[in-house]
Amino acid sequence: MISIKTALAVVGVVAVASVACGGDSEPNAAAPQDWSIQSGSQMPDTTFGVSVTPNGDVVLTAATEGSLAGENQGQRDVYLARFSPTGELRWSWQDGGPKNDSPLGVSVAPDGSIYLGGFTEGDFASPNQGSADVWLARFDADGNEQWRRQFGGPAWDRGFDVAAFDGGAYITGYSAGVLDPDTDLGGFDGFAAKFDADGNRQWIRHIGTDATDWGQGSALAPDGGLYFTGYTEGDLGGTNAGDKDLFVVRLRPDGSLAWATQLGTSALDWTQGVGLGPDGGVLLAGSTEGTFAADHAGERDMIVVSLDADGNEQWRWQGGTPGADSAFEIRQAGGHIVLTGSVVGDFAGEGSSRGERDAVLVWLDVDGNLIEIQQFGTGAVDDATGLDAAADGWVVWSGHTFGSFQGANAGEADLMLGLQAARK
Repeated sequence: MISIKTALAVVGVVAVASVACGGDSEPNAAAPQDWSIQSGSQMPDTTFGVSVTPNGDVVLTAATEGSLAGENQGQRDVYLARFSPTGELRWSWQDGGPKNDSPLGVSVAPDGSIYLGGFTEGDFASPNQGSADVWLARFDADGNEQWRRQFGGPAWDRGFDVAAFDGGAYITGYSAGVLDPDTDLGGFDGFAAKFDADGNRQWIRHIGTDATDWGQGSALAPDGGLYFTGYTEGDLGGTNAGDKDLFVVRLRPDGSLAWATQLGTSALDWTQGVGLGPDGGVLLAGSTEGTFAADHAGERDMIVVSLDADGNEQWRWQGGTPGADSAFEIRQAGGHIVLTGSVVGDFAGEGSSRGERDAVLVWLDVDGNLIEIQQFGTGAVDDATGLDAAADGWVVWSGHTFGSFQGANAGEADLMLGLQAARK
């Protein structure tokens, strides 16, 4: 039976656990319960990245045009904050230059180190090489910056996601230039780069074809390698079905290609969310304008694909409203799969629409069957973009709202952050 909920419980911050105030040395004594919060400045604040720490804290990164944790330095600054499992702010940090500095991915390593990355139009870590460069930074558990690296070519380069491991992190994205002459394929390519814990780059490689290829999300594979997804207009892991197809590749720890899979319809299909799936496989979340797994519901539908560790498709799912719907991120949480997204219309049943655009959490079982839809928001635009899952099955989500979700809107887009207890 499908259980449909049209709104998250508005509960504020509920103290349910005693936790250490810093670091990741002590596990939490009790599982957290549901909460959600809203915060922001008088200027736009948007987030796409959230990550759970080893002790159950929550790390959020955002781009702010205001002053969330210090005076804004010009256009977009990078914001990083750490919260307790009950939603209490432990510390926050903000930095930037006179141009746009945007974080798009954050990931916490097993030792508690925080890695975040994105793109900059300025000199965020070193002199800019072109219109936009990629950057990656490492922080300790208490928010002290350890190092910051910037790289790029003369054209547009954009870091999109970060996947940390024991001893470093990967950053993925796309480039209009040449980041590695040995693997450059021409035009727009996806890229993946590996850094150690001291900020030394181990390798970088292009992923793509001689057509346009857009690299986006990533997740750590069981062998320490990388799952990496995006879209291609060429033949990357098969023959292009028409327009844009989604792709996923698995890279070995040394950067060599293990396999590539390409899927699509005659319309536009793409993915940006990636999560580790059952038995070491991979889960993909994205959008389609075609009939990918079910009848097309409207302008754009949400899609999910499950592949095994060798790149073989296990199942696919599609759902949406008559409007433009997007899936952003995906995780396995215990015996469930959850994805974040946004919808335009009644997705969770008649009358479930809250406003112009709503945030959603969609719950599937491990075989791809729909279990529950949570549709929530305000009368304005609301998006649920970031997602992560704890080892014991609870999930944390992040997003932004132009309305008053948990109090009065501070100005334009505010940050949203919430936690959902483990599903039984």
